[in-house]
Amino acid sequence: MAIAAFTAVAAAKATGNVVLAVLLAIAVTVLVSIIYWACITIFKGDVIIVGIGLSTVGLTATVFMLSVLYGSQATATSPVTLPDPIADGADAGVLSGMSVLVWLLPLVALGAWLMLRRSRAGLVMNAVGEFPFAARSAGQSPTLVRLWALIACGALVAIGGAQLSLDGLNSFSQDMTAGRGFLAFSAIIFGGGTVWGVVGACMFFGVANALGILAQIQGWNLPTEFLLALPYVLTIFAVTAAAYVAKRTNGSLVSFAELRD
Repeated sequence: MAIAAFTAVAAAKATGNVVLAVLLAIAVTVLVSIIYWACITIFKGDVIIVGIGLSTVGLTATVFMLSVLYGSQATATSPVTLPDPIADGADAGVLSGMSVLVWLLPLVALGAWLMLRRSRAGLVMNAVGEFPFAARSAGQSPTLVRLWALIACGALVAIGGAQLSLDGLNSFSQDMTAGRGFLAFSAIIFGGGTVWGVVGACMFFGVANALGILAQIQGWNLPTEFLLALPYVLTIFAVTAAAYVAKRTNGSLVSFAELRD
C-alpha cells in the first residue's frame, strides 16, 4: 500500500494525470505481487517471512525514493486529486468529499462475492485456497491460481494506496499507511474469510478510526496518544473476541459467520 501511495503521487507529479497515476500505481504493485508469488512458489519461501520482508522493503524504499526524487522534503504533494462524483457545493452530508474510488467499493465487493461464490473461477480459487491437493488432482494448477489471485490483490491494494495519497491529504509522507495493511489482514481474520464478513470488519475498523479523528476535531478531553491508538486497540479486542467465539464454537476464527451466503 505504501508503494502504491508513493507511486501514485510521483506519477501524478510527473504527468499531471490522475488516471495515469492510478494505473501506474496498479502496475508497480502488481509487479511486487508477482515478485512475492515467485518467492513463495518458485523459491519456496515462507509466506509470512517473505510478506514481512517485502513490507519492510516497501516502507523503506518509498522513504529512500522520496529523498532521492524530492531532496530533503518530508512529503511529496500531488498537483491533481481524485475526482469527486458529487458536484462542488452540493449538500450531501457525510457522502460529500468522497472520491470516485470510494464510490466504486460497493461494486468491487459485490463483484468479488459474485466471482468467489457464483463462478467457476471462484470455486477453483476457493478449492486451491482450502484444499490445494484436491484441486491439483482435479486438474487445476494451484501455482497459477495463486498467481492470478495475487495479481488481483495487488491491483486492489494499489487502489487503496492511491486513494490514501491522492484523496484528502493529496500527498505522500513517510509511514502514511500507519499500519492499514496489517488492519486489512486483521479484517480477513476477523471477517472469517468471507466477502461480507470482511466488509463488515473493515467498516468496524473504519468507524474506530473515524472516532479517533472526530475526538481530535471535537476536542474531547482524552490524551492524544489514546486517540491515535484507538483504532488499533479496538482491533486487538475485536480479533481476540473473534478467537474466543471460535474456541467456544469449535470453529474457525469467524465472528461474522452469519453473513456467509
